Amino acid sequence: MELNKEVQGGLEKARNFVVEGVEQILSGNSDELHSVSACPGATALAALALLAVGRGFETAQLRGIQWLKMQQRGGWGKFPGDQPDEEVTRIVGMVLQGSQGGWKAKLKLLSQLRYFSSLILSLGEGVVPGLEGPTKDEILLPMILEERVLGKLPIYGRPVIVAASLLASNAQGGSQEGITYLLETQMADGSWAEDVVATSLSILALLSKGEFAEQVQRAGLWLVEKQYKSGGWPAFDQLKIWSMGWATCVFGETVQKASDAPWILRAVEWLKRGQNADGSYGSTPPFTHPDLDDTAVALIGLHQVLGEENKLGSNLLKQLQNTDGSWGTFPSFQGIPPHVTSEFPVYIASVDVSIHVLEALWRRSRIQDESIWRGLTWVLSQQNEDGSFPSSWFEGAVYSTAQVLELLSKWKFSWKRWNIARHILGSRTKAQEYLVNAQNSDGGWGSVVETSLALAGLWRYEKSVPREVLDRGIRNLLADQSNNGSFKPSYGGVYAKGWNYEEPLTTALTAIRALQRYQRLYKASYFK
Repeated sequence: MELNKEVQGGLEKARNFVVEGVEQILSGNSDELHSVSACPGATALAALALLAVGRGFETAQLRGIQWLKMQQRGGWGKFPGDQPDEEVTRIVGMVLQGSQGGWKAKLKLLSQLRYFSSLILSLGEGVVPGLEGPTKDEILLPMILEERVLGKLPIYGRPVIVAASLLASNAQGGSQEGITYLLETQMADGSWAEDVVATSLSILALLSKGEFAEQVQRAGLWLVEKQYKSGGWPAFDQLKIWSMGWATCVFGETVQKASDAPWILRAVEWLKRGQNADGSYGSTPPFTHPDLDDTAVALIGLHQVLGEENKLGSNLLKQLQNTDGSWGTFPSFQGIPPHVTSEFPVYIASVDVSIHVLEALWRRSRIQDESIWRGLTWVLSQQNEDGSFPSSWFEGAVYSTAQVLELLSKWKFSWKRWNIARHILGSRTKAQEYLVNAQNSDGGWGSVVETSLALAGLWRYEKSVPREVLDRGIRNLLADQSNNGSFKPSYGGVYAKGWNYEEPLTTALTAIRALQRYQRLYKASYFK
């Protein structure tokens, strides 16, 4: 009884925290508490870019420097509170020194831009499984601009590499083509790819090759707009579609009528308006590039509330399924967001993305057509010997394994497909055993996100999972909740080479789903 009271109290606080964040998204004015975490490396590069732009940007640049000073813990890590990282500490240290030493120090700092570019180029090495990417030789000018080389990268990731390559090159070969590429890919809001790192590097690259005052000013203003009041910057713009999709889905599981959560219908309309012309979604409308993970999560949320298929989005997901049955993350596309047409190739085939797409397609009608069976077969083929599934966009195997376990619990078995039904049963057993064995002595599974997903996945198998496993997990989860309803940052989201990030609304939403389901389990056992 006492634990159930704690669960109810934790749920109320977490729901209030998420509703605050959702209302901020709907109003177009999100604060740092409810947004993607600030990034030391990105903040250093943004401050350096504004230092290079100069007049009119001094205040924002100095605020970034002050934030970096406050983050020092014997150096700087890849995310706030992280252990000092040699590369990030070197970048931040050089920016701080150049920002405080007068005009000679600033000139010396700006003369070292090649060094910064080499560090940024290294971020793309082995970021996520499934991305081949250019080789170290190909990543430099002029070769990086060859279609066969640039085509190894998703469109989203190209500006940062071209900008870094421009900075790294002393030769003239390919410079004009690189400049032209950057000028042509600057977005309507002034950014490159809605990405702080890419925009900062592009500013520096253009200034190193000429004036380009109008483009640089627009980009500088975008950086100022994205700076938090604390002075820090995230590595990229927000994940608003992702947050809103999950919010409508998770709250929609328990809300009986719209009046119980008045924001839900406004969130649904917001999601509808954010859909691109071809049915895709990006991370933050209206400018971001299409992303099939964001697309799937938006469709999941819409279906949870409306109970109807979004045909435009569903058809796009089926059209962009890879020949092996998987789904990738970043589709190629023609046009300028939101007026785009997504197409192959789709980069970075991913278990976690494929899970979300299958969930979105399965929800649309419960009809398991051929594309769904092919996708499910591919996901099952990715299971490791220990029962786990690999993740692309979150650190650790618990993330995907827990979500596969949830997905498989919903599947209808067909005697016409007995072989795959048998495969599903075996896979579920192995995944369940993996998660139970992966529980730590403190009751958690690592981060709040991992613990929440594990609890939500195992909840569906409560008849074969010891109640103590769930109880200990819930206690661990509640212990990581703050008084304002948020949870201890996970910093498990993958940006680039360890520059991980936290998205607090998603973390809270995964916890809410786990707490809601545990509460239902408690009520069911109470009335037995």
